[in-house]
Amino acid sequence: MVDFGVNKDRWVCPNDRQLALRAKLKTGWSVKTQQLQSFGQTKAVALDESEQATILQVIQRAEALEATEQERIG
Repeated sequence: MVDFGVNKDRWVCPNDRQLALRAKLKTGWSVKTQQLQSFGQTKAVALDESEQATILQVIQRAEALEATEQERIG
């Protein structure tokens, strides 16, 4: 008989809260982030000021949405 029970190797998409936490901890979006960063990359390319400003705006919007959501649910 074949066992169709829980498969420990099954990949499950992380939920939004897990992704937000990973973003805040700067650990990446994947469990293989470290492997991907070290693969074939010798020098990291720095972001220019406009890219950094855009990223900061997105983070600030996300934090504002999170604050209003927390206020809404109590």
